[in-house]
Amino acid sequence: PAGFPSKEETCRSSDTPRARSQAFSRPSPDPPKTHDAMPRSTAATLLVALAICIAAAGVSAQHHELHGSGTTNPSKFFWKVMDLMEERSRTPVTMTYRAVGSGTGIKDFIGDGNSGGQYNHFGSGDIPFNTAEYAAANAVHTSFIQVPFVIGGIGFFHSVPASYGEIDLTACLLAKIFNREITRWDDAEIVAKNPNLASLDQPITVARRVEGSSSTSLITKYLYQKCDEVWGPEATMVGKEPCSATKTSSCVTWPSDTVEAQGSGGISGYLAENPYSISYIDNGHGLSSGLGEIALENADGNFVKPSTEDAVAGAALGSTGTLGATRQASLYTSTWADVTLMDQAGESTWPICTFSYMYIENDMSGWTGDDIKSAALVKAFAQFVLSEEAQDMLPEFGFVGLPNDILLKARTAVNAIVLPAGAEAWTFEKDTNDLLDMQTGVTDATQSIIGQGPLIFSSKRSAYADYERTKLVAKVAALQAQVTTLQAEHVTLHPRAWYDDPTKQIEGAAAVGALGFIFGFIGLVLGAVAMTRVKGLAKNASGGYQI
Repeated sequence: PAGFPSKEETCRSSDTPRARSQAFSRPSPDPPKTHDAMPRSTAATLLVALAICIAAAGVSAQHHELHGSGTTNPSKFFWKVMDLMEERSRTPVTMTYRAVGSGTGIKDFIGDGNSGGQYNHFGSGDIPFNTAEYAAANAVHTSFIQVPFVIGGIGFFHSVPASYGEIDLTACLLAKIFNREITRWDDAEIVAKNPNLASLDQPITVARRVEGSSSTSLITKYLYQKCDEVWGPEATMVGKEPCSATKTSSCVTWPSDTVEAQGSGGISGYLAENPYSISYIDNGHGLSSGLGEIALENADGNFVKPSTEDAVAGAALGSTGTLGATRQASLYTSTWADVTLMDQAGESTWPICTFSYMYIENDMSGWTGDDIKSAALVKAFAQFVLSEEAQDMLPEFGFVGLPNDILLKARTAVNAIVLPAGAEAWTFEKDTNDLLDMQTGVTDATQSIIGQGPLIFSSKRSAYADYERTKLVAKVAALQAQVTTLQAEHVTLHPRAWYDDPTKQIEGAAAVGALGFIFGFIGLVLGAVAMTRVKGLAKNASGGYQI
């Protein structure tokens, strides 16, 4: 290729237009070496890079993202919903959810406190915003809705060996355990309710959540409500986070010998690895981890477990508050701070129940740039969470779906979310070419759609990994049922295994030690006899021993 003009030629070309034209149209036959011609390989590389950039820009233009954060309790449910939606979309979609606790989810939703300054596209928590948080969030979002989507319970779980049987506790006993007035399992007050623990001479280790946690907020509120003479004062014993130099009220002053754990997974992991411990965790995590359940005395005076049938479902319709949970959809923007499902009446009702909420800006018309596409995903995600398919998944995670009356109003509130100008709404294909009605949550066979459209979540798309996981889950469930049966038979035959009794553990160890000493002594005697026999062998001709 022709060389670039020299510096001198370029300067001369500025004299006249003709000279400039000649300088570029008739380069010197011997181009100066200071301006080498561009190598062909370099040009080709630049062309390839340009093509990649153009392709990437095209992919980016089609890519849609959604990022939420908040409570750890329904995190597995959220992850499954997001997984399904990513698989069912033809258009590239990325969805993430950070399980960081309700307190952080609220902080992320408020962000820097300025209009449009939130750090997530939506938040989630097991507690509604308090008065101050509600005002701060409205300053950022102008208006937002708190949408209940699931009912769950917060339970107390332990790692005492199952052979000791059921453990029944009242709110006041739990309060004394968690404030460390009671520190041993064979304490007289515990044994009075649980004679089966009289021989359990072991210390109680208390694990508790660190940082902002709705689970902490709910259990401390319950303990204060039921036993304020033990669990108080309210200002420094009821809240979602530990008290500190910067947080001196609406917080919890935990005893120094309690153990900190991060998130629901951290609590369940600690209990699994440390025998004779106790903590609180959402029922879904506790039950799926196979932890021991504390039976808690409810409002009717009955001891119930988190796994008791209908333990959670009965609390929703009995919720109290100025507007209550059965409010009209138009009132979802109002505060939910006084709505509570705590300590509801019912023979088998679990006393510590709560809604989990999605926190969503209900007028996203001000969202710009890539957030326009994200706004449409927020609405679609909330619609799917409230769909019949998603609500039917909840029991596998230890949760209960919303009662129909509340569910229909929640769907109405989500369907009314205003998207930015230019945003295209997503639709859902349930059956072949049939649209999913997002109000009733079932197939609307009168409207057909083209499932291959770019903004359609089609249930006809899937992944082979899902197929394999479904088979594995079924096999694991069958094995778990067999193990449960065998454990029950074992407990029947051996009500108290010797290795679960600390006294017998010591006696067993001593017996094993004694046997070891006896066998060692026998070995020593046999060795001495063998050596004597060797020395008694006949000597050979040279005077040595004949072996």
